[in-house]
Amino acid sequence: MKHIKKVDLIKNSSKNKKFHDIYEINKNDKLGQGSYGMVFKAIHRATGLARAVKIIHKASVKQKERLTNELRTVELLDHPHVIRVFETYEDNDYIYVIMEICKGGDIFDKVLEYGNFDEQGALIIFIQIIRSVVYYQSLNIVHRDLKPENFLFQTNNDLNTLYIIDFGLARIFEPGILHQWTKAGTAYYVAPEVLEGTYDNRCDLWSIGVILYVLLCGYPPFYGETEQEILYSIQKGKFDFDGPEWKNVSLQGKELISQLLKPYKQRLNLQQILQHDWLQKYVQKGEVTLTQAHIERWLAYHQIKQIGLLYLATQLEQSEIVNIKNGFLFMNKSQSGVLTKAEIEQLIKYKYQDLEYYQFIAICLEPSLYKIEKYLILMFTFLSSNGRITKDSLKAIDINLECNLDYKQFINLF
Repeated sequence: MKHIKKVDLIKNSSKNKKFHDIYEINKNDKLGQGSYGMVFKAIHRATGLARAVKIIHKASVKQKERLTNELRTVELLDHPHVIRVFETYEDNDYIYVIMEICKGGDIFDKVLEYGNFDEQGALIIFIQIIRSVVYYQSLNIVHRDLKPENFLFQTNNDLNTLYIIDFGLARIFEPGILHQWTKAGTAYYVAPEVLEGTYDNRCDLWSIGVILYVLLCGYPPFYGETEQEILYSIQKGKFDFDGPEWKNVSLQGKELISQLLKPYKQRLNLQQILQHDWLQKYVQKGEVTLTQAHIERWLAYHQIKQIGLLYLATQLEQSEIVNIKNGFLFMNKSQSGVLTKAEIEQLIKYKYQDLEYYQFIAICLEPSLYKIEKYLILMFTFLSSNGRITKDSLKAIDINLECNLDYKQFINLF
């Protein structure tokens, strides 16, 4: 059997299933307004797990390609700082996008609340931003609309819970090739080359430079009374560090911003950003790190147990996997978002394959967590049909495996 990835499970997770059979919602329990529809709290009927569901009326979607693009892109991404879409359902009238509930607001909310961040707070936020950008650009994806409002905190009082959202304007790029794309993005954060209509993935790096500037002082480097004046200011490219907020900002912090807010040919690339002196001040704490014992235990598991645990890894609350997340980020010295064979061998002297984030989480899960009844039910519900896990029920999620298990036989695997 092929090595299963998160995308293999998520893209097929709702096939032949109806949203209202799996989830219960209360239309009075509104969480917010998304770009395409209302967001409500939803409860998974079998387990009681709380989710956010964005309900999109298909007839009202004018840019169907943008919506489809966003959903397919987020399904593909497997990273601790990318918003999780658990599954997507569709009926004749609506699309239901099941997501993680984020209660911490966005970066812009935090800037309004605090005025600006000190360097340590800005560094904690920026390292999560740059890790997410390194990851999705390694897949040749360019976001094209990076701004404070497109980064959400999962919880209110923890700056380490940042997610990037909204890939509706994302495009696939060819490394080293300039593309003639339409102007896209938000005025304060858009790169000057985007305004010319010929640009590449480096436009995202300008945008994160603007975000870092805003984090440290509370206002944008380029401004004007009208959008036209803002865009003119961006094209001129002149900004300063004259405000009183900059007196306590290090030279390295200002230097990094200056090297990001340059014409695209002179702008730092991703590896240069990661190696910059300012980012070297960040120390990642590691908690649950991968060991040879974890891998050997995993290899001894029944294949159905492996598939179930990978699915569970994609569904667990962040608070339940934060120690494993920190271990992944600690071991992933390249900041690539994929723990490579070389990194594993160097750190634990054991040869194994590359691991994506949720594969790493699954391997490190302990029985004390995955044997909780609601999680056993969640895994079984996902893998089964009409009360049994069979070849046909697995085929519905694109897994080709002979199997015939009821719930009791399933939990005996654990």
